[in-house]
Amino acid sequence: MPAPMNRSLCSLVVLFAAAALADDLSPAEFKAQVEAQQGLLLDVRTPLEVARGKLSGASVLDFNGGKFEQKVALIARDRPVFIYCASGNRSAQAAAVMAKLGFTHVTNLAGGLRAWVAAGLPVEPGRDAPPPSGDAVTPEAFDALLEREPRVLVDFQTPWCTPCQQMAPVVDALATSVKGVRVLKIDLDQSEALGAREKIQGVPVFVLYVGGKERARRSGVQPRKALEAMLEK
Repeated sequence: MPAPMNRSLCSLVVLFAAAALADDLSPAEFKAQVEAQQGLLLDVRTPLEVARGKLSGASVLDFNGGKFEQKVALIARDRPVFIYCASGNRSAQAAAVMAKLGFTHVTNLAGGLRAWVAAGLPVEPGRDAPPPSGDAVTPEAFDALLEREPRVLVDFQTPWCTPCQQMAPVVDALATSVKGVRVLKIDLDQSEALGAREKIQGVPVFVLYVGGKERARRSGVQPRKALEAMLEK
């Protein structure tokens, strides 16, 4: 009888098997697929690398920054994800992790950003990484807030999520224009326990609480009228 594989070898086998589930596309093919599908473009490089430039519209989540698996689990698993790094190695590893988590459509940029630039494709100028968008909110503090406020619209989001950034002006406008509703942003990077309890998957997620109970929920980029309709419930 052959000797059983040790745990490290088993992990490598699982990792490489999961990696096989991801598509590797050339820069031109990758660009065409990003433009053709309503997916998420994800940059898994370090903040220093991202500060030098990134693909336009990319969300940023450092693969080596800690808690990658926990953070990437906030993305909807059935949504197409287009992932890249500097050379394609880290993004392939990240794609394998995502495949193990149940992501059904992960596409990796073969050769990474270096191949993209070599192909003469555009890169967005660098900028500072967005700061954390709020302090930690514990489940206990959240429950106390719901007791004080009869109607609360919560924007569960993260600072690295581009769709969250796109929704920020809409949420800010609702906070100033809608009467009788407390509008609250909660950074799930800071408030992990609360996000887990409220079963938040895929950011941004908008939840309306009335009398301390969830009344309505919407996920992803939303038109302002859709959120206003939620508030009428």
